[in-house]
Parts: sequence; structure tokens; C-alpha cells
Amino acid sequence: MHHVTHMSVRNRGTFGGSVAHADPATEMPMMTRFLGGTVIASSQRGRREIPAADFFVGSLVNSLEPDEFVIRVELDAMRPDAGWGFEEFAKRHGDFALACFATTLHCVDGRASDVRVGMMGVGETPLRLEEIEGIIEGTDVSEPALDTVADRLAGILTPNTDIHASADYRRHLSGVLAKRARRAAWSRANHERLQAR
Repeated sequence: MHHVTHMSVRNRGTFGGSVAHADPATEMPMMTRFLGGTVIASSQRGRREIPAADFFVGSLVNSLEPDEFVIRVELDAMRPDAGWGFEEFAKRHGDFALACFATTLHCVDGRASDVRVGMMGVGETPLRLEEIEGIIEGTDVSEPALDTVADRLAGILTPNTDIHASADYRRHLSGVLAKRARRAAWSRANHERLQAR
């Protein structure tokens, strides 16, 4: 949560409001997509459950009907033994992220298992990258494995160029953040002390 904008905004904003806003460069929409979330919407017609994969339609666009509002967001809980990594880069603390890579995994016989990967700031919606999950699944955290993920990210991401960063910069940054997050997740999954960078 300390990555989310500034303290005054965190104190006034809500998780559901951030999800409904559907900004592809903010943390709550990404975490909802990344953690297999479900958005519960309500109207006079009743309630409906919307999987996060279907909720985020585009930049600042969600799939709510005009008479619906978000009343709850449900997330899959991480297992206590999961290793996790969350790496975000913004020009200043509290700014929108230029890129962010989040991952969870478990270590089974020295290999990554049950891998999840999410990203934000590099597309029109928050992303869950199943192709990258498949590349990581069953590997260790050797440098060649890390390089494979970074190379593949550069090939599949289609970020925008704007006044803050070019698409090429965001692709490169995504690879750097992916390596850091995977190393952190692997260390946590193996109960190792994280090294300061």
C-alpha cells in the first residue's frame, strides 16, 4: 500500500473506488486482476459478480452498467508459504507507475510452481500474463531464466509512448523489474534473507 499515491489520498480513497476507476497504471486494479479478483456490482436489478478479467475493458473503462456500482471486491488469498515480488517504478513517490511487475510463486523441489504474474503501466488495462507464467513455471531463478522472461516481455508488451516515457523505455524497464521481482519472490519462497539493492 505504500506505493499507492500519497497518505492523504489513501486515507480518503477506497479500494473499490480505485478498481471502478480502472486506471491501468494504479495498484488496486492490477492487484485485483493479478489475484484473480471478482468485482461485485449492485443495481436495482440485483447483484452480479464480474471476474476481473472481464471487468477492465480499457484505460479508465470498466464493464459496469450505467446503473451499477461496486459494493465489494473479492481476491484470492495467497498461501502463507508463497514467495512474492512487487517492483514498481515511478519518477517520484506517489506518481503513476511507468511500469510494475508483480509475481507470486512456490518453490517445489527447487523449481517455481503455481506462478502468477501481473503488470501495470504497460497496457490499456491491468495485465495478468499467463504466457510469462508458463515460461517461469518449472524453472529456477538462474540468470538465463531471468533473461528469457525479460526478452519475452519485450516481445509481447505494447505500452504507449507519452510525455512520461517512451514505449521502448517501458519495455526495457519491465524486463528490469521482472528480474528484481522474480529474485525477491524466489528468495521469499526459499525463506532467504533479501539482499539490499
